[in-house]
Amino acid sequence: MSPRRCVVIGAGILGASVAARLASAGLRVTLLDRDQPGRATSRWSFAWLNSNDKAPRAYHDLNHAGMRAWAELAPDLDGDAWYRPAGHLELATADAALEARVRRLTEWGYPARLVDAAEAARLEPALRVPPGAVAAFFPEEGYLLTGPLIARLVARARSHDAEVLTGEPGRVTGLEPGPAPRVRTAAGAVLTADDVVCCAGRWTPALAPELGTAPLIPSDTEGSAAPGLVVRVGPIAPPGPVRVVHTPEISLRPHPGGLHLEAPDAASAVDLHTPEPELTRWAEELLRRARRTVRGLDDARVTAVKVCVRPLPADGQSIVGRIPGVNGLYVAVTHSGVTLAAHLSRLIAADLTTPTRPASLAPYTPARFASDPA
Repeated sequence: MSPRRCVVIGAGILGASVAARLASAGLRVTLLDRDQPGRATSRWSFAWLNSNDKAPRAYHDLNHAGMRAWAELAPDLDGDAWYRPAGHLELATADAALEARVRRLTEWGYPARLVDAAEAARLEPALRVPPGAVAAFFPEEGYLLTGPLIARLVARARSHDAEVLTGEPGRVTGLEPGPAPRVRTAAGAVLTADDVVCCAGRWTPALAPELGTAPLIPSDTEGSAAPGLVVRVGPIAPPGPVRVVHTPEISLRPHPGGLHLEAPDAASAVDLHTPEPELTRWAEELLRRARRTVRGLDDARVTAVKVCVRPLPADGQSIVGRIPGVNGLYVAVTHSGVTLAAHLSRLIAADLTTPTRPASLAPYTPARFASDPA
């Protein structure tokens, strides 16, 4: 019997993880992407590895399992190049909400503790900690460097004979579900498979209209919540921060050559229609905030500004599974792709290759959006 054939659409962190996992399981895999792997949303992600404030409990547990999955995978995939479980430090202006979250997470078995200003300064010496600040430390959290990670995932898929097509040969122009689904590419190829797994993130509704109109928040309308502003700055004088840091006015983490910056108000203020001068103004504002927050940025400048569109399911929960009534089409789209990819890819492989659907995927089926869920 010939191996099961699978086409994976999208070579971001989730698609690359799925392709590597399926190829390792012995399936004949073709991975498609219209760009080079990891060059879209994954490239600009804050890449925060966490289950810090993700509800309900089942979704928290899924994300916590995602964190453990990367820890398990790192030794076999040159984790020194991309895995940064350095912890996360959060400063807050009000202690009640932070204390309640730390208490809830602790009750759920998730490492979290409140710290005073002095300990916060010891944990992150580059941080300017205001006297009397309320803070919390989450020691198992961290971040991933998605570029080198995705390169290694794609290499692993190729080592198990996966075919990787990018550019025009990898750009999907048509998708025909059925008992033997077919994928058409811009290069004129027609790929036939047993299953097509769509990991196309924000582009999923265009490729899989069978999913319906509700699941993803539209990204191209003015004021949409899906686009967010990403700013990268550098250089930073050593030692610089080593952890993920959140303060009331800015979120930051180390990035090669400097820092990756985001802020909720900046994300809310921009969309795909925001003019360049306004993006530049926000970028300079985030650099000013970063200088107030950490030491070593006196000579820093803005090195990159990007409006990055995040795939946001309408109900905030991942969408993973076969589309009801559509043969051969499997969808995986999530806002928590960085945290979940290693674990979700393992569950998806089990779902596609065994007769029993993993129980932990039950809340995330696309059937929940159907008017008459199967």
